[in-house]
Amino acid sequence: MNKFTFLLIFTGACIYAQNTEDQEAIKRCRKEFNKKICLADEDKDNVPFYLDQCPKESGPAENKGCLWPDTDKDGLIDKDDACPNVAGPVENKGCPWEDTDGDGVLDKDDNCPTVPGPAHSNGCPVISCTFGYEPQIHMEKFDMDIQNIEKIYNLINKKILDNIVEIFPKKDLASRKAFFIIQYIDNKSYIDNNTPDDGTSPGYNLLITKFWNQNVLEYARKKYGKDIYLSKMLSPYNPDIYRKMIGDRSFSYMMKYYDSKTNKILITGKQKSTFEIPINILVDFITPHKIKVINYPNNSIYEYKNNSWSIVKE
Repeated sequence: MNKFTFLLIFTGACIYAQNTEDQEAIKRCRKEFNKKICLADEDKDNVPFYLDQCPKESGPAENKGCLWPDTDKDGLIDKDDACPNVAGPVENKGCPWEDTDGDGVLDKDDNCPTVPGPAHSNGCPVISCTFGYEPQIHMEKFDMDIQNIEKIYNLINKKILDNIVEIFPKKDLASRKAFFIIQYIDNKSYIDNNTPDDGTSPGYNLLITKFWNQNVLEYARKKYGKDIYLSKMLSPYNPDIYRKMIGDRSFSYMMKYYDSKTNKILITGKQKSTFEIPINILVDFITPHKIKVINYPNNSIYEYKNNSWSIVKE
């Protein structure tokens, strides 16, 4: 017997069984009603009276002429509803959106679904940080995996460096005495093994390493030929902590210039400096996209909006 012959026999058997069932159903109906009533379709759902379990209500044939139930009245019928007894949106299969941490921000919109936080910080807790020379500045916790922040900083960091150099006395800049000193890691939120999240929590330290990355440091070294000191310690000890925050590329670059005598990073220029005249560069963060460049007496605030940076008033 081939497959086609088997299919014909199987189909015929199903039709026969269905016909037999229908015949039994119509016989039962005829015991109570006449043939006209049994074959009638009062609710116009194409299911005859003798097969229609809901003859006064139009419903699909596959549910014997009855409407599919929607117990929780959420617009999704029970057979398609993953939570038939609790109302929920169709896009979540009829289940309510979860809010695991109970902060009012649904898990689907919550960047920190297991830790309560306000809606304005995408459901993450707000951490107030004070650092640098502006203790009144507070920065909210943000997603530490913030996308493209280094690329965004590359649009402004070289310009800031050039602006500071431009107002520096030309005579001093030309001498071997001058050197760059960039305010880097903040000891107030210093990274060590006791810092939460292996050192990725302090917002300032994360941002400053993204701002003064390899691209801009190498730019400064080549263009101005000056030695560059990073002001805070960045030793090769516990390298995984620093590498995690800074990134492999920048970390490897900086370790080439690690000065064991001072336990700091000294990026050497074309001619070694006598380190008598510092060109101080201090950047503070109001938010990840709003920075303050402290260069007395000409402090400036830059803000990133609509894919570009601009100077704003304090």
